Amino acid sequence: MKSKKIGVLGSGQLGQMMALEALPLGFDFYCYSPDPVSPAKKAGVTDFVGEYTDYDSLGKFLEKIDILSFEFENIPGDTLLFLEDYSQKKGLEIFPNPNSLRIAQDRFLEKSHFSKLGLNTPKNHHLTKDNANDKVSIPFPWIVKTLRFGYDGKGQTKVTNESDYQAFLSQSFPTGKEEYLIEEVISFDLEVSVILCRFQDGNILSYGTIENIHKNHILDVSIFPARIEPTLSEKAVQIASSLADSLNYVGIMGVEFFIRENQIYLNEFAPRPHNSGHFSQNAESCSQFLLHLYAVSGLGKPNSFSPKPAVMKNILGNDYRHSLDLCYQLIKDDRYSLHLYGKEEPRAGRKMGHLNFKGEFKDLDPRFFQI
Repeated sequence: MKSKKIGVLGSGQLGQMMALEALPLGFDFYCYSPDPVSPAKKAGVTDFVGEYTDYDSLGKFLEKIDILSFEFENIPGDTLLFLEDYSQKKGLEIFPNPNSLRIAQDRFLEKSHFSKLGLNTPKNHHLTKDNANDKVSIPFPWIVKTLRFGYDGKGQTKVTNESDYQAFLSQSFPTGKEEYLIEEVISFDLEVSVILCRFQDGNILSYGTIENIHKNHILDVSIFPARIEPTLSEKAVQIASSLADSLNYVGIMGVEFFIRENQIYLNEFAPRPHNSGHFSQNAESCSQFLLHLYAVSGLGKPNSFSPKPAVMKNILGNDYRHSLDLCYQLIKDDRYSLHLYGKEEPRAGRKMGHLNFKGEFKDLDPRFFQI
């Protein structure tokens, strides 16, 4: 088989981890991003540096590759149009399709898509300056989110009453073009995600559900498999699979859910490898990054797929030296595996790496939670 040339928009840790799976398989691997000192480059990737709206530089990058994928969803809309036009003219394969990114990066489009599919999602309202005086028929409290470019709790405001709402409105439309999504607050018992891979022939492989624990709106620990009833896990996988089918999706997708009293609420999806799927690197089966490569390259499903229990802990820039000291103690036990991204500057809240544990949650060393 002729070696495929795979390119990724984005050159952070997800591009890096994808590259670390691609290079040993003989794939030529390229990344494109504005970052001149990226984690992917440190993994030996051929990188192109440029803005996502610099179409001359982007075109030179695209000329090098056969297949394009993405490390993150917030690619400018005009760039997605450019990629679609380039694909039509030059035959470039793009996985997942750009429309999946359009939906994922716009919270109103995303929630509207869920509703069209009849999937249970928190009540929501699209807020603009033009309808700011309309009555919102969602009981307080709310989370008001910017429509685009929010992650790890950024761009979110909690509104508990009418006074809070009026205060929010008074300062939230400086240009008049801002858009928000008002969303009911779900008092959930648990957060889970489904990591699945949909292949070019429509077949789907899923890891099942992962239990996620957040701290300060940032993912802290992921436990695989989630400690929930099998029927709930099966339902979440079914919902995620129907979403992937509706988008004619190809590649790895992360789908996030809230669970309250045995009810499942679909929160959001990520059209790319997902932080809660990092456990898969040490779960004794194909990682999410390898599955993604199998899907986008056309290699298809692996012959065997039986991931074992594992736990993932994010390593943030907060007190980074102390966290590393603990990690170096723990990895003397070969059930622990350290994955650092090579980022230049540790900052509070910045994801610098993760630590995986191969085994059951109950068998973790208590120091794991002090990282």
